[in-house]
Amino acid sequence: MMVYGSLLLAIPFLVSKLKLDDPHACVAILWVSLLLLVIVNANRVPVPGKFFPGNLLSGVDSYLYPLAVLLLVACWLAVGHKRLRLLNVVSQVFVVMVSLNGIIAFAGLFSDPTNQLQRFWGYSPATLETTVAVRALDNGRLTGIFAQPAEAGVAYSLALLAAVYLFGRHGQDRPVLLGLAVTPVLVGGVLSVSKIFLLVGLPLAVWQAMGQGQRTRRLLVLGCIAGLVKIFSSQFDIPQWRGSWMLASLFGGTGSTSVESKYTAGRLSSNGSFSVAFQYVSETHPWFGYGASGLAIPYDSSWIEIMVVGGFIGVAIFSFILVILIYNWLKGRPARRTPERSFATAVLLLSMAATMGIPAFTANRVALFIWIFLTLLILVDEQSELGLKGSVHHA
Repeated sequence: MMVYGSLLLAIPFLVSKLKLDDPHACVAILWVSLLLLVIVNANRVPVPGKFFPGNLLSGVDSYLYPLAVLLLVACWLAVGHKRLRLLNVVSQVFVVMVSLNGIIAFAGLFSDPTNQLQRFWGYSPATLETTVAVRALDNGRLTGIFAQPAEAGVAYSLALLAAVYLFGRHGQDRPVLLGLAVTPVLVGGVLSVSKIFLLVGLPLAVWQAMGQGQRTRRLLVLGCIAGLVKIFSSQFDIPQWRGSWMLASLFGGTGSTSVESKYTAGRLSSNGSFSVAFQYVSETHPWFGYGASGLAIPYDSSWIEIMVVGGFIGVAIFSFILVILIYNWLKGRPARRTPERSFATAVLLLSMAATMGIPAFTANRVALFIWIFLTLLILVDEQSELGLKGSVHHA
């Protein structure tokens, strides 16, 4: 509501001042096309069979929200805020917020957080039957305010990347602040047992950190902080973490379970959600899908969600949006010698990888920051801050 409210208040006064670089405008126009596709097609009723219709309002919100964020960033720039300043402020706010969520998740070791957090999980009362977060909690996976471990994993990953950018880049290398920022993020990411965090976000953050700043001093400080955390934890009676078995199984031997099933929870199998939903839509409404209401199934991927709500046309539009992002990154946005380059690379790779496990570009909480980061890093030209080139005016 804050995004929509801010946009409604700002647009009437700023509409004549909005400046969108060509890539920013292209992505916004394509997303408008995707939004219109799912809205116009919203009343399509599923062919009698395996699935029931989904939630119409939720579906519309999922596709309206990214467009609102794209316009909101344009409004920030229109009132005179500089791109790099915005990037710093957003990164700082996000790192603090996700660090607090890591602390909340850690507190879940000591007491059942369901009553306090169910308002954030989308259902009341929260039960095993209604809430993914409660089912995850039952397995020992602590997600804080996030309803899904995958969503929490994307948030923790983005926070790690943002922290490295803030406190680890050349000229701004502050290893003590970096250590203080990443400690609760790492704790929260591990407690969520999110594969996107452990297998994608964390390695990307390590790669990003190794390429910049004073690595020896940073490793020394981080080692000292790790030692202090170990000493601190040994002085308190921390309850045994019930989710340790999941972490061990994630990195242990596969046994009789295939690698694909282990790391995708069977989504890619012949009876998995990918295959079943894809086949159902392709056999019933392949070109335009079922519109914003979609189907009452878990969307375990951006590609499945868009196939369901927009069919092959929707998948094509979404693919074109990703192509624009990749093309402009390859073209040198941000410039290859700037500190933002590795940050942009990591965020883009994380976002694309996350589409295989969660609708990353439309998942309400994390999508907000994915779109803000990608817009400020790739879609907004560095030269546009000086008004030198690459703007299109929309009245």
